[in-house]
Amino acid sequence: MFQVMIVDDEPAVCLGMQRLIDWAAYGFEVTHTAANGQEALELHAQHHFDLIVTDLKMPVVDGVELIRRLVGQQDRCKIIIVSAYGEFSYAQTVMQYGVQYYLLKPVDETVMGGYLSKIAEDLSSHRESGDTNLDHKHFEHQYRMSAYGVITEVRRYINDHFGEPLTLNSLAKLYSFSPVYLGRLFKKETGVAFNEYLNRCRIDAAREYIDRGDHMIYEIAEKAGYKDINYFYKCFKSIVGVTPSEYRLRRDSGEVRPSK
Repeated sequence: MFQVMIVDDEPAVCLGMQRLIDWAAYGFEVTHTAANGQEALELHAQHHFDLIVTDLKMPVVDGVELIRRLVGQQDRCKIIIVSAYGEFSYAQTVMQYGVQYYLLKPVDETVMGGYLSKIAEDLSSHRESGDTNLDHKHFEHQYRMSAYGVITEVRRYINDHFGEPLTLNSLAKLYSFSPVYLGRLFKKETGVAFNEYLNRCRIDAAREYIDRGDHMIYEIAEKAGYKDINYFYKCFKSIVGVTPSEYRLRRDSGEVRPSK
């Protein structure tokens, strides 16, 4: 069995990864955990792990410094980075150290399994080739796929909570991104700006409420997430082409079809 150390300042994360992954199926055994880079370096000096799975932001000695010191010692242990959303710019600093494997929390079992299979193969054959150099495109692809998952979750959250006072700032805080970065990422992945997506989601809901015919317009505006009735009218007409009242009249007369 290849020996593994998990490094994270959250004990629950260490325990979760130990239980989540079937390490033995890939030929690995988690023998130790560490709460920071300093503790990890001391343990590694004693046990010489084959694989270190590490967080980046930790007290005392962080993951970047841990990796820098391991590389400085010309240590050949394999490294997998596991970090939180929004830390890609921070993670980029390790590219120069040859780290090839990167995952976002929560860990995807399938992706981790693929990494472990490849690492086990490398360790078994004692192959130390150019593969240990970081493939920048591979790194960014892994992060982009993870970022796509984040935007999928953001869209799902909007669809489920459109009636609440949502803002880009509040969602950025919820998903641990900066508002500017989340806004850019959202536009890149969806093709529309955050506010445009939110308004379309709310107006679609408003049309459904109107189709049901059991609420006043001001009540529909509130249920759809609008506190300003004038802004609601403006958004509705911009997206649908008519005001809410006109839409209701045309719906009742059969001029327009229900939203669904």
